[in-house]
Amino acid sequence: MSHHQPQPQHPNSHYSDDESKDISPSPPQPNDLEYNAVTASHQHVFRDITKVEDVDFSAYDYTKEEERSVVRKLDWHILPYIWAGYLFNSLDRNNLSNAKSDGMTKDLHFPNEGYGIMISINNIPWVLCVIPMVILSRKIGPRWTIPGYMIAWGTMVLLNAAVKNFAGTLVTRFLLGVFEAGFAPTLIYYLTGWYTRGELAKRVGVFYSCNALSGAFSGLIAYGVFQMDSKLHGWQILFLIEGSFTIAFAILAGIMLPWSIDGARFLDPRQKEVARLRILKDSSGTTESKFDRKTFFAPLKDWRLYVFATIATLYSTAASVAGNFLTQIVGRFGYSVVKTNLYTVAPFIFGTIMMLGTATSSDYFRERGFHLVSAYTLVFVGCVILAATPITNHAVGYFAVFLITGGAQTPSVIFHSWHQSNDANEDGRAFKVAFLSTFANSGGFVSANIFLDKWSPGYKIPLSIVAGINATGILVATSFRLYMAYENRKRNRAQGVNWTSKDVPTEALKAGPKNPLFRYFL
Repeated sequence: MSHHQPQPQHPNSHYSDDESKDISPSPPQPNDLEYNAVTASHQHVFRDITKVEDVDFSAYDYTKEEERSVVRKLDWHILPYIWAGYLFNSLDRNNLSNAKSDGMTKDLHFPNEGYGIMISINNIPWVLCVIPMVILSRKIGPRWTIPGYMIAWGTMVLLNAAVKNFAGTLVTRFLLGVFEAGFAPTLIYYLTGWYTRGELAKRVGVFYSCNALSGAFSGLIAYGVFQMDSKLHGWQILFLIEGSFTIAFAILAGIMLPWSIDGARFLDPRQKEVARLRILKDSSGTTESKFDRKTFFAPLKDWRLYVFATIATLYSTAASVAGNFLTQIVGRFGYSVVKTNLYTVAPFIFGTIMMLGTATSSDYFRERGFHLVSAYTLVFVGCVILAATPITNHAVGYFAVFLITGGAQTPSVIFHSWHQSNDANEDGRAFKVAFLSTFANSGGFVSANIFLDKWSPGYKIPLSIVAGINATGILVATSFRLYMAYENRKRNRAQGVNWTSKDVPTEALKAGPKNPLFRYFL
């Protein structure tokens, strides 16, 4: 990468010109996700920088091997617990489709379209309660809310196995939604305290892969459970197994997960220092003081927030279809209940592979927008093929199911990494992940009200609607991505440089696009 103006380099720097440059971070503040045991020699003054000549990359000295060693340890001690926690989250949300296939709606005397009503009720708190739950995480710390939310919703799953009627199911599913609402946003917020912007998508992808894999696991569990000879219904056993494991794992995660760099027992003192410097160098955020309500809600004044909200609303429908209705879509082929659940496994595994591959590529190229568009496109093509294919053509129809799951699970990973990488304010990032998650969960309302029993088994009208929604998403996301690239080029021309997001220190990102040095993470 060439710069029109020479940039200061640390004399001992181990980074070349086309790698991330060093920065001067703000002083750490006490918080679960922030780093408070910094010696005086490593404390830096946060400066307001708005000019190219103000940028100083000479603050840090650590080798690439030191960084790789730290990242390997973080991955080993954090990601397995995050992955498993979100797996239980996804299982407890996506098991409804399996339970319905085993006759839950008949056993509990659901009214006509009662399943769709239940999905809608389950999704209401995902819209209404995300922001309050993330505020709670921001104020008391993920140390308490990550395991706490898991124990609470696991209890609701257990109670769901004991309900005797439709009304009881609505109550337990609503409360389950309340406790699950802030879980995924809190996990993303937690990860931004450990990983740089160029690493975030792949790590978010690791735990979001459970959203796709849970369908495979749930299908396999249901395949075994539904063949058991028991006084209980198969769907009741399914809920009891998944709820119990959720609560047990929540206790384990609360004990084993590190909640601050200084509390990470698996890092030695030098590795802790490298971990701090990495985050302050190319972070999703700068360290901040305690929660500030005014700063938290400040993004509401930014028009870009509403573009992101539109993108989230458009992709969420496909994700909801894959989570809640895939078993019914595969059921168009006329297989038995057991085989139908089994045949959902392979598409979900394919969706997981696509998600991780796309997330890895997105981090490698430091690009989000077009990767998101590629996922929209897969869903669009899959829905068009499935809507146009006779239900008697199993081969083509099943291929289309793979395309839908391949694209439906990926957008959340790329999307949340995209907006989090373009905001360095701690409160602002927390608000955005909560606010935008409400829109990313809104697709459940759409899918629940279009995948009606009267359209089964072909679901041509619902699939056509989903295809149209994804076509709109392609247009909006592409336009927004091109706008960001245009803004970056315009700022480069004005300043006589050729910078990307990699070349701008985190301290210049706090004010967002108002700062002339800001570069969008595309």
